[in-house]
Amino acid sequence: MPYITEDAELQKQQQQMEKAVRAEINALLAVVPQTLHEEHVKAWKYLWQTGFSVSYSKAPKALNGDKINATMYYVLSNSRSPLHESLVPTEEKKKLDAFLVNPDRCYNGHHTLHTDIKLWSSCMNEAEIANLASVWFLTLEKQGCHQLLQAGADGLMQAMVLSYGGFKFSNLDLTFCTHPKDLHRNYHFRRLLYGNGTHVNVTVEVREEDNKAEIFVALDRNDKTYWACDAGCIDPPVELGPTLKQFPVKLTDPVTAVLYITADRQHIDELKQTIHVKEIAEAPAHEQHVIALHKHGSHLSGLPTLFWMSIAILIIIFHLFLFKLIYNEYCGKDNYRQRFYS
Repeated sequence: MPYITEDAELQKQQQQMEKAVRAEINALLAVVPQTLHEEHVKAWKYLWQTGFSVSYSKAPKALNGDKINATMYYVLSNSRSPLHESLVPTEEKKKLDAFLVNPDRCYNGHHTLHTDIKLWSSCMNEAEIANLASVWFLTLEKQGCHQLLQAGADGLMQAMVLSYGGFKFSNLDLTFCTHPKDLHRNYHFRRLLYGNGTHVNVTVEVREEDNKAEIFVALDRNDKTYWACDAGCIDPPVELGPTLKQFPVKLTDPVTAVLYITADRQHIDELKQTIHVKEIAEAPAHEQHVIALHKHGSHLSGLPTLFWMSIAILIIIFHLFLFKLIYNEYCGKDNYRQRFYS
């Protein structure tokens, strides 16, 4: 039997790859352009069913929707979407679906909604886009999202949205692990996949009257009964459904998750016996200057527009009155003397 060198093996693999690429290109060329466009639009529309929205911030260097959407588009564009490819066999798609159902321990890290230049850098060319995508892939893989990434763009979308809130899957639950002090803007996490047929929607809103955050959870579809509890799980678990369920944001010492979601009622009942903390209390209100910075772009610009309009009107009236006094002093007095001596 002749000895197979590395060059021969490499050449063989190269030929196989070239053959596969030619076959795929020929198959694509046979597709009607209109059909290809429709499939492209359909795939992106399906991917964007899962998503994230955040209230607009005027704070310097704040992360807003335009940057988040652009980053998601760049990263997703660098990933295949085999679940939407017509050439992928049905059996292979079933295997990929299994990765979405079992997300392992994604996302096992701090939330990614900080202005890290590596994760949210502006891209001016293809090389920068490729580098940005590479950083995201590596980050998600190292933080427990390996199985979701194997599902292609669908799993990648899920992993990115999970990372925004520091959501973490375990064998028995989904936890929301963002620190209460970071919940100073309104967030909406849309259509997080949980199990075979459950979509979880989580909303964070900061009340205007006291600057305290609160959490709302709803299921737009579910295949079983799901339960949730807030930090510490000392309050009775709440059954989730299509209507929004409200939860307070609590702070524990040491810090634990602010929300737990599970389909195992026994598990959620036992959580309060396994979450060992020294103190559980409602999270303090966010400081006014932090909220003002997001709303007005300055720590000192929290006063309403009507207030500043009133100040401007008073200044104008004051100057008019001052002008009248000066006029009467220098012009009106001379006129009086002229009339008196004539």
